[in-house]
Amino acid sequence: MNKYKTLISNTLIFAIGTFSSKILTVLMTRFNTAALGSDFGTASVLQDMGNVLIPLFSLQIVDGVTRFGLDKRYNKKDVFTVSLIVTCAGSLVLLCLSPLLGKIPGLEFMKGRSTLVAVFVFTSSLRNMCSQFVRARNMVKLYTAEGIFTTFTTVIFTLLFLYPLKMGVTGFLLGIIIPDLIGSLVLFWLADLKKFVRFRGLNHLTSQQMLKYSAPLIPNKVAFWITNSSDRIMVQSINGKVLSSVFAAAYKVPNLITIVVNIFLDAWQMSSITEEKGRARFFTKVFYAMSAVIFIGSSLVILICRPLMYILTAHGFHKGWIYIPMLVLATAFSCLASFLGTVYMVEKHSINNMVTTIIAAVINIVLNLMLIPRFGPQGAATATLVAYFVMFIIRVFDTRRFIRVQFNPIRLAVDAGTLALEAFLMVRNVPKCYLWCTLLTIFMIVMNFRPLMQSVRKVLPTRILAKLPTWITGEKKEAAPKQALKTLTKEQLEEDNDYTRSPSPKLKNNGRTNSHSHNRYATKRDNRLDNETHLKEKGKKDSHRFYKP
Repeated sequence: MNKYKTLISNTLIFAIGTFSSKILTVLMTRFNTAALGSDFGTASVLQDMGNVLIPLFSLQIVDGVTRFGLDKRYNKKDVFTVSLIVTCAGSLVLLCLSPLLGKIPGLEFMKGRSTLVAVFVFTSSLRNMCSQFVRARNMVKLYTAEGIFTTFTTVIFTLLFLYPLKMGVTGFLLGIIIPDLIGSLVLFWLADLKKFVRFRGLNHLTSQQMLKYSAPLIPNKVAFWITNSSDRIMVQSINGKVLSSVFAAAYKVPNLITIVVNIFLDAWQMSSITEEKGRARFFTKVFYAMSAVIFIGSSLVILICRPLMYILTAHGFHKGWIYIPMLVLATAFSCLASFLGTVYMVEKHSINNMVTTIIAAVINIVLNLMLIPRFGPQGAATATLVAYFVMFIIRVFDTRRFIRVQFNPIRLAVDAGTLALEAFLMVRNVPKCYLWCTLLTIFMIVMNFRPLMQSVRKVLPTRILAKLPTWITGEKKEAAPKQALKTLTKEQLEEDNDYTRSPSPKLKNNGRTNSHSHNRYATKRDNRLDNETHLKEKGKKDSHRFYKP
């Protein structure tokens, strides 16, 4: 199976579990908003706080599990044991410090719930660590099945705590904690993870390299959280929890795009690390296909954002649709930047990942302080868009030092401009905006049709491709040769047979031996073979760095 088919195969396996599970979580927004009302914003902020505490107290070791677990040069027992020790020790420290969290200015909403948030951090960290290790062992079917199982248990427990028991925000958090703990135990049992725990003979070099790789990703993860989630906290502080709840509900619609892209990125991380030959070419072709999917999907989401908001949220949250177009535009650049972030992961340059994310976080905070007081949640969405756009541009230039992914600036500019125009028309609600947005969506599909088809050709069987018309596959059929090959004479055939049988053939030329002619031919042939060998050896070293399509 070639690397493109392996990538698609893993993506489909992840999609079966992850998409079905994540889409259920998004659909739960309607039930959560109906049960929690104005407290939905507080519940979302508490969940966001837990998510930002996870990298701080787990040292973001989960990324080390993914990177080193997939690398065949490292012992998997060392990788799992190090990650387990770090996760448990960090969670214990957080549990001891949790009573102090509610006393920090600006975090008063955590008072009385800080211990619950600490438990949420532990169970989420443990499950993420176990699931990523299972994925690194290439047990993708178990990884997917556990994701489905945990999601269904989350739905069941959340509905139980919010409706019959009416436990409010506390029930919302318990609906996440209990399924995560159950999921961790299931993975320990089915994947027999206990055999990978060994405290004696632990390779300290592996632990040092894992921590060296993961530590710079702590500020990176925090900065990413600031860019992605701090908007809701600042909107709640400046505009109140009613607008914050509406804005938090609007965030759920762009998450549909993030879900699809993250499914692909889960599979892409495996391929980007394990596939070493022609890496730059591989990255370039996959980027073109992924960007086409992102822009087409974003355009479709903007087009149907109003009905989606009515479907996914309860009454009172519908007016949040007006924030969706700008958030979708921001999500598109966030996904493109995340793809380029895999370059840093492959080359183990986590510091560059951290720096680019921190720059985006600083831009986001500064713009939030400037725009939210004047424009409310729309200003927060605009700040997020600018932050992710800057992150993407920086990574475009910075990653070229490691893997030269080729870009088409004109195509990217046209795609981004078309999406921005569609978002502007929808937000401003211009006359016949649905007609104009539909036309722009069709234009986006036409613009990105060819990159998609080029990727499809690499995974479809040849017999199927042969039956498809050329306007679908984009593949030009070879023209028939204008004239047949020249038929060799009997004398020429005898000379060829003589050359094939003899290591030093004597070719005839009008009855005379022409050893000079043969030696010249043999020399050229030997040089050609030597040159091919040289190119192959050279390609193994730097084919992933210098690719020009």
